[in-house]
Order: sequence, then structure tokens, then C-alpha cells
Amino acid sequence: MRCSTYKQQANLQNISILNAEKHFLTHLTKIATSFPKLRIVLEHATTSEAVDAVLSLPENVACSITAHHLELTIDAVPGQPFHFCKPIAKEPKDRDALRKAVLSGNPKFFLGSDSAPHPVNAKTARVEEFGEPVGCAAGVYTSSILVPLVATLLESFGGLDILQGFVSDNGRKFYGVPAKEGESVTLKRVEKGGGKVPGLIRGDGAEVVPFWAGKELGWEIV
Repeated sequence: MRCSTYKQQANLQNISILNAEKHFLTHLTKIATSFPKLRIVLEHATTSEAVDAVLSLPENVACSITAHHLELTIDAVPGQPFHFCKPIAKEPKDRDALRKAVLSGNPKFFLGSDSAPHPVNAKTARVEEFGEPVGCAAGVYTSSILVPLVATLLESFGGLDILQGFVSDNGRKFYGVPAKEGESVTLKRVEKGGGKVPGLIRGDGAEVVPFWAGKELGWEIV
């Protein structure tokens, strides 16, 4: 599909960065029912409607949720390029639905990092998509702190006990990939003031601002 045609159709259907996920859910349902033996993952869900859709569909459909979407809402995005990602964060009710889905322990939901280490200049410069300026590169960088970040976030809303299931077990079970013998990650609690996320990470000639820069993590990898 040509870019101009895509934009025209999106305009006619009132599709935008804020509601594109909801529009896609009808297609997800059609695919899942047409191919009941196909494993399908709705990657990086951001809406309450997506959670409801995944729950309503058979066991061949699962859903990944990012760490940053368990924290961000749309109010945290304007004026903060390092919070801009696609899919974009949505309303508080949507974040609450994601948290509730994770807290349920339902194996359909598991972690998907969607970590994007865009250099600072790419996050603060104007770029184009479909021939139009969109502000900056889309993506949030979490991989350097991912598991401690997830543990800290889960603990903040009462879900620390489902950490292993959300981060590891649920996804492995869905994909049928068993853990390798002897491979594990151990976390330990960090004393207050000792788990500060760096404001800037330098390497390979680039500078990257991680998610939660300057904030405190409650856990670290041993």
C-alpha cells in the first residue's frame, strides 16, 4: 500500500496513533478464529480493549506487555521525547487494565520489552514518517534495567509474587521453550539511595537516555 493511500484510508476511518490498536482488534479476532492452531501474540498491548479481546479469544492467542506501559499514561508523553514510543501510552484506565491483567497471573500475559536504544540526537530531532514530520524517533530504552525495573513496578502495585511468571514462565509456556538447566536470574533488594538509574548511558559513540533516568529502583540483579 502506498503511503498516500494509507493516510487517506486512515483519515476516512478516523484512525490515529491513539486508537489504531482498537481498530486492529477486529482483525485479530478474524485471524485467531480462522487459524485456531496458529499461536498469535498481540505484541505490546496498551488498551483495556486489547486486554478484553485477548481474554475473550481461545488459548492460541496471548499478549505481551512492556514495562514502560505498566507505568506511563498519555499525560507523561507530551514534552518528554524519551517517553514517546509506539504504541503510544494511553489513558489511566488502560494502564490499570494492563496492571490488572498482569496481577491476575493469567498465563496469556507476559513481558515483552520493546526496548529501543535510540541515541539522544534521534530522540530530540525531528524525523519523518510517511513523508510527514513526527517529532522524534519512537521508542523507550529499558533493556539495561529491565528485570529490576519490572520487579520495582510490580512491587509498587502489589504484584511482586507473580514476577517469575510474567517475566519468564508464561512466555516460555506459550512458545513451548523450556528453560535451560542452570540458567537463572537472581534479584536482591537495593538499599534506599543505591539503585539510581543513570541519567545517560554512553557506548559505541552514542549516548542513550534510559527509561526512569534519575529514579530509584528497588531491586538489582545479583
